[in-house]
Amino acid sequence: MRAAGNQSPLCRHGIEQLFAPHPTTEIQLMLAAVVSYHTNPYTCGVARFNHGLARALGVPLLQLDEFLVATSPKKVLLSLKTEEMDTTSLDLLRAAIQVGRITFDLFLHASDGSSREHEFCMSATRVFAASAEIASKISAIRSDVVACFAPGAPVLPRQASVDCTLLTFGMAHKIRSEGYRRLATLLEGDPRTFCLEISTALHEGGSFDASFFTINAEISAAFAGNVRFLGFLADAEVSRRLREVDALVAFFPRGVRENNTTVLSAMTHGCPVITNLDAHSPQWMVHGSTLFDVSCMPSFPEKSDLRAVGNAGMRAAERLNFEHLTEILAPKSE
Repeated sequence: MRAAGNQSPLCRHGIEQLFAPHPTTEIQLMLAAVVSYHTNPYTCGVARFNHGLARALGVPLLQLDEFLVATSPKKVLLSLKTEEMDTTSLDLLRAAIQVGRITFDLFLHASDGSSREHEFCMSATRVFAASAEIASKISAIRSDVVACFAPGAPVLPRQASVDCTLLTFGMAHKIRSEGYRRLATLLEGDPRTFCLEISTALHEGGSFDASFFTINAEISAAFAGNVRFLGFLADAEVSRRLREVDALVAFFPRGVRENNTTVLSAMTHGCPVITNLDAHSPQWMVHGSTLFDVSCMPSFPEKSDLRAVGNAGMRAAERLNFEHLTEILAPKSE
């Protein structure tokens, strides 16, 4: 264990100090990996930070428990927010530190004032804090703590405007059905530019990971790479998007039904629907009248045709609401 008083003095607070050169040695700068409890960037801001930092350092990001099972003599950066870690992981980390199995720098995203945190700070070669406030709390333990920051999302190029925007709901890795392939064929021969917006749906028991953002290459190519992931949308945002996009795209294993809420939502908003019909689809769902059956489309519709079908679909679905459903389930007595 290395006492704080034996550390080389490093700067503490202030942006001008943060970017000043520190008297560190080459060996201190050699990090083999970023190690953290938080590694899923799709559910956690700390994990997104960890992925970005690991990329910037040119080192892998390792999950804490897996790292502790196969520890390395090389120095790592522990990126921790202990208040969000389970007790088992904290105990495993503490035990590894106590027996000197790991050599590490420490980056803290919060301070909980616990004895574990005190021990982690005292055992680290260097200690960094994600904000000046966190650093001020840690300074009583480590006077050489370095106050840092957490960079925001990368600035990406603006996406080009397109002629038609289509919206779909679901998991990206499942967007590879025959319906989407048929749609892709229609788009390939169309001079207009298209964009596919995907609002992610997470079903109970599922996991939220990279597969949600991995779309079939064939589908992506049909949209010339113009695929946008919207994440989870609240009802108000769903309503806004359905009013702004040119059409909703929704395909099913057999055919659309009257209990496909995504389709009914679009229709009640006047948003045209491109789907697939079969013998069990409702009779009032008619290709070219109240919606579009992708298997019957010789080409992608013009915007005037989309609007006409969208309006007809809204009229057809206007009574398919909870008020009408309650009349069926609990009719008022005369």
